[in-house]
Amino acid sequence: MVWPLVVLCLGATGLQAWAQGWTMGFAEGEAPISDVGAEGAQGIIPELTAELFHRVPDTSLTMTAGPWVRMQRSVETGQIDGFVTYPSDDRRRYALFSQTPLFHIDIGYLIYRRDHPQRERLEQARSFEDLQGLTFIGQQGAEWERDNIPASLDTLLLGHTNTMMHMLVRRQAGDFMVMPAEQAVHIAKQLGYDDQIAFEPVRFIPNASIPFHVGIHSAHPDALEMLTRIDSVLQSPEYRQVAAQILARYREAPAD
Repeated sequence: MVWPLVVLCLGATGLQAWAQGWTMGFAEGEAPISDVGAEGAQGIIPELTAELFHRVPDTSLTMTAGPWVRMQRSVETGQIDGFVTYPSDDRRRYALFSQTPLFHIDIGYLIYRRDHPQRERLEQARSFEDLQGLTFIGQQGAEWERDNIPASLDTLLLGHTNTMMHMLVRRQAGDFMVMPAEQAVHIAKQLGYDDQIAFEPVRFIPNASIPFHVGIHSAHPDALEMLTRIDSVLQSPEYRQVAAQILARYREAPAD
């Protein structure tokens, strides 16, 4: 799976930049995590970021969306001053990160049909051993799945997440998928399957929670001060409550 990597374009003059406003740039084509629509950037991370900057004093925000590869390179070279992404060792070479994540991509969900004859078994699974004999529908080329889903499971690999959902619901060629709940809900709604899927969080899948932090180009003169302000907001109960409401809306599926 490809996850959006989000770019923050900061002004070049420290506190003066805050007075002039900040521009956030987001990856396009990664709905519902991050995408572009008629009114600009949209999705989970843009919404969380808008709420974050709304709560940072003396800050205004403009949001745009575009190709991630170009934006990440721009952060590395200092043309753009920050992003929201996983703080890998490579990115830490040129960026400083918030201590608190803005968002966790939680891949630890089993996605399955609501009318699956073995739904109770899926919901009560506590290990991959409990899923032996069922068919896992995965995505070709997804390194995370290759590294974390046992090869011992019966597996059907497909090229696109829409095809995976069709094979799960309409063709019933497999029993379950593993992906973030909000992504599954988004795909199901697009394809008209939103009243036919269910999901169950599980904790036996390794490396299922991936933290995305706010990062600022390390050469920015006010990087540390801005990150201090950002951490203060991210750690506040008020922000956490609003962020939880945003995430719940994206994960909402029709009741049984």
